[in-house]
Amino acid sequence: MTSLLVLKEKVVGFYKNFEYPVQMIGKFILAILAFNYINNDLGYFEALTGTVPMLFLSVICAVVPVSIFVLIFALVVLLHLFKLSMVLSAVALVVFLLFYFIYLKFAPDQGILIVLYPVLAQFNLHYMIPLVGAMAFNPFAALPIAFGVIFMKVVGYLQEAASLGDPGTDVKEIMTSYQYIFDKLLADKEMVAYIIVFTLVILIVYGISRLAIDYSWYIAIGVGTLVNVIGLAMQSSGIEGMSVAMVVVGSVIGGLLAAIAQFMGCTLDYARKESLQFEDDDYYYYVKAVPKIQITQAERTVKTYGKKTKTKKAKKSKKGSGRKEDFADRMESERISEPESTVYETPVPSKSIPPQKPVSDFDELSFDGFDFDELDQK
Repeated sequence: MTSLLVLKEKVVGFYKNFEYPVQMIGKFILAILAFNYINNDLGYFEALTGTVPMLFLSVICAVVPVSIFVLIFALVVLLHLFKLSMVLSAVALVVFLLFYFIYLKFAPDQGILIVLYPVLAQFNLHYMIPLVGAMAFNPFAALPIAFGVIFMKVVGYLQEAASLGDPGTDVKEIMTSYQYIFDKLLADKEMVAYIIVFTLVILIVYGISRLAIDYSWYIAIGVGTLVNVIGLAMQSSGIEGMSVAMVVVGSVIGGLLAAIAQFMGCTLDYARKESLQFEDDDYYYYVKAVPKIQITQAERTVKTYGKKTKTKKAKKSKKGSGRKEDFADRMESERISEPESTVYETPVPSKSIPPQKPVSDFDELSFDGFDFDELDQK
């Protein structure tokens, strides 16, 4: 456990030191996967399907804020749909604008979930998206996740409607195409199941993670994973193309990744938790305090064994007794550096000095042969 905590501190320290470059690399990889999905499923606008345009757009998305990232993603989708059918692309434009002004304008950071959902869907890992939304944001993350589900379905139905023929300017054909898309959306049980189960998982995970119990975050992730598996497995019997095995695998992998992210973000020492009570003029407070686990590497002191240099004081004091020399030899053999003590010797006067009379005149004073009368003469 200690080695894991040390590794965690190293990873967190590295992220704190290089936070902006790491975020840029993460957004760059996410942008490449997102544009690869668009090019594979749509790819009608050939000028945007090449490697160079995809890398160029990914670099831009890596350096701009998340809200601009989502806007570029939506714009690329609309350009592909416009090349497919100008009239049908208006449906996607209206959906994007409504969602932006209703929600993304007030919570732009959560727009990353719209891009993340189709990216994870390429690897059948989109079952983990409600756990990510609940742990990273709040219950309102259910809205961009639901929009991501609807977005993928709308793109698929727009392709089906365009395959029936371009309606052109014929109003009847246009309305028929629109009616086909809306009928497909309303009859899509898979989309409804995803939205209902994902919303339920987000509410459960967020609610449990905010309880004042030990290991609440990990309990919330486990319960959310279980609810996700049970809810989607119950719906898979009546939905064509939904695999129970992939639901279980995707949900378990999502739960493990969410637990690892939580471990890296915050690790608490529940063995040292405290319950505090205090008051001020207006309130009385009941506080539960759980300290975070922080592992610091022990400092190592290195001793250098070598010849001990003699100090000037050691060279000077040749009058020391035999006991002093024995002590110095023992200190040298054990190589222990101890602060030297100063020995004060009281000098014994060789002859008695007769007492001198007090000096009354300043001119008669002299210090070490210096006469102040000579200073006045100069």
